[in-house]
Amino acid sequence: MVQTHKTYGLLTALAMIIVGVIMHITNVAYTTKWASWVSYIPFLIGIILNANAFSKANGANITFGQAFSSGFKACAIIALLLIVWSLLSVYVVFPDMKERSIQMAIDQMNEQPGMTDEQIDAAVSMTKKFYLPFLIGGAVFGTMFFGAIFSLIGAAIAKKNPVQQQGQPS
Repeated sequence: MVQTHKTYGLLTALAMIIVGVIMHITNVAYTTKWASWVSYIPFLIGIILNANAFSKANGANITFGQAFSSGFKACAIIALLLIVWSLLSVYVVFPDMKERSIQMAIDQMNEQPGMTDEQIDAAVSMTKKFYLPFLIGGAVFGTMFFGAIFSLIGAAIAKKNPVQQQGQPS
């Protein structure tokens, strides 16, 4: 089988990174709640494009499971690249990102009517202490969770016309 997940995983991760950089530079990432979902648009599009390319590259002689697997492999590549980018962006490219993210969380907690100052301080302290594991965990679990959903969508959309092999029951 011709594989497409490496190419589409790389291109999709790059698209997501570019969207994230634009949102950071324009300050949208820190001023609007919906902004965190914007990077999922190129993610969904990339996984659907991968499923279609995988189908086309293999003459549509694929099954739903094979299309899903190709999409999920692309998601794994995306997750790895997003982890690397997250670490680079927080510690090298945008060193202010951590503090801006924490400030956004503080602002959101202050909007919660039942949160006391002590609860906010405790949450901020824990976030600062475990920022790196939260960052990596979010990149891995968020990408793989939504990646599984997007891979299901891509597999459902991709053209599938598997040819029955001689000797296999129909």
